[in-house]
Amino acid sequence: MVYQFYLIPGQFEGVNMTLTALKISHLDQLNSKIFALSSTLFSRLKIEHLIKQIGITLAIKKAVH
Repeated sequence: MVYQFYLIPGQFEGVNMTLTALKISHLDQLNSKIFALSSTLFSRLKIEHLIKQIGITLAIKKAVH
């Protein structure tokens, strides 16, 4: 007995769309994690920068007085 299979492209559209959606979802999660880490890092850097500026300003004012 010989079986013939005819693949209809429409049958696999749902599978391809699901894989694409999973890839996009994974990338969205990765992007949000990276954004969260970078915003935390940048806020730390900004705070450290401000502390250094204030420290330098206070040191200059103390030296002048």
